[in-house]
Amino acid sequence: MKAKITSSSRFNKSPVAKIQPIPSSVPAPIGELLDMREVIAMLRTTRPTFYRWLRAGKLKGTKIGRQWRFRREDVERFLKGQEPQIDLVADITPLLDTLRKRLKGNGVGEEESHESELVRAVKLIIRLAAQMRATDLHIEPQPKGVATLRYRLDGVLQPIAELDMRLLPAIVKQWKTLAACNVHETSRPQEGRIRMKSSTAGEELDVRVTFLPAVLGEALSAVLLDPRAARISLEQMDYAEADKKRIQHWLGSPWGTVVFTGPTGCGKTSALYACLNQITAGPVRPKVMTVEDPVEYLLPGTTQVPIRAESGMNFGSVLRAVLRSNPDVIMVGEIRDLETLTLSLQAALTGHRVLISLHTSEAVTALQRMIDAGANPFTVADATRLIIAQRLVRLLCSKCSVARKPAEPFLTLAQKLARLGGLPWDALPKDFREPVGCKECNLIGFQGRTVIAEALEVTPRVAAALTRGATIMDLRAIAVSEGMTTLACDGIRRAAQGRTSLAEVMKTVSTIYSAELSEVASGGQQSRSAKGGQM
Repeated sequence: MKAKITSSSRFNKSPVAKIQPIPSSVPAPIGELLDMREVIAMLRTTRPTFYRWLRAGKLKGTKIGRQWRFRREDVERFLKGQEPQIDLVADITPLLDTLRKRLKGNGVGEEESHESELVRAVKLIIRLAAQMRATDLHIEPQPKGVATLRYRLDGVLQPIAELDMRLLPAIVKQWKTLAACNVHETSRPQEGRIRMKSSTAGEELDVRVTFLPAVLGEALSAVLLDPRAARISLEQMDYAEADKKRIQHWLGSPWGTVVFTGPTGCGKTSALYACLNQITAGPVRPKVMTVEDPVEYLLPGTTQVPIRAESGMNFGSVLRAVLRSNPDVIMVGEIRDLETLTLSLQAALTGHRVLISLHTSEAVTALQRMIDAGANPFTVADATRLIIAQRLVRLLCSKCSVARKPAEPFLTLAQKLARLGGLPWDALPKDFREPVGCKECNLIGFQGRTVIAEALEVTPRVAAALTRGATIMDLRAIAVSEGMTTLACDGIRRAAQGRTSLAEVMKTVSTIYSAELSEVASGGQQSRSAKGGQM
């Protein structure tokens, strides 16, 4: 509030400064700062609505001490429906040139736009990520005055560009504006969501953004959710035929639990959605309800319930409410505690089809994990019908891969794993290939990913062994004898078909067979040292 000073000589004393407010109807000169009361009066709004606009970055202001001040031109931009202008303290042209060059290299040009360079840069980052089929992107502050932009392509982070560190606050602020986050909060983590049209795919992009304060500045990570993942079918999941038949069989069962397990990023959510699409595809659709954290895609014909821990809506409380809703099929996005696990198994035993996900390295360890979490072994054995453990492996580029025999230690290990995992080694085609790298695959050598999996049916033999406390090795041997093909064998089969490299498969399953792989590595080192001694 502006004021003018007048003098007074009451009681014959020296003049005293007296403050009188200027009426709000008097306009402030262009370029002069306005306080919050004046801006609220100009916008003819309420204080809570004004604060919402300010937090969302729709109105630009500066905090001086504990007071907000606003430039008249910024308020007028808001009244005209224009985005606030974010000042840049460094040249953004090198970043724009890099993004445009990358887009042009992928056969896509930049659309004409009257937006600011900052807005264009952020949208180009998202468009390029969608064009390159990245699953997520990361902008991270680094030492020496730079920040890096990286995309995760086929499960591997690849560097895309470097930008001046001085541009990072403005870029993060623009991301926050698009994600409807508080642009003035820089000391706490924030999450938001951006929805924008993709000119390349012709569909709406759904981007989930996380902002995290780091030592050198705010870092952001964005996950690109492909809307086509919600429409994926079980046929498109590329499971082995035997595994696919087992999944389809138990999805048609009137009750029982189907478990999908594996580390983060192995395709469990896509597999669960594919199963739900299979269940709801028939002429008579059952009542399907899901409990997810978060709900990533919207599925037709399905009631999806998100977890809101701050409101008391955790997995246990929501699952109890779901069971009272009389569903036919229940999908629990993740088992995190004993209560959720017990409710899921009890629901399966009382006549529901239940789909759940766990984080274990292989199928047999999922059985052990449920027992270790506190579930009764007899309940686990009775309620569980099928466990699918899976990973994603990169596919070789069809344009540049070359036929090449793998190193002898890897072939020996592959033969050993095939024999232990139920895969007939002699019947494989042995068409092994290796990556090279070309323009088509961005010089990586791989393009796209596929699933490798093992499907363990809890047969009477497996159930009996589980209840009597059999070891992981014993359970795996029984499952293989009853027809299961292990994860490693499924990967070796695809490598022998020339779809991926044997090294890629071994790297993917290394956490399960670390002892065998260490033997190969030590054997290779001894072989090289022997050759060096002969020389």
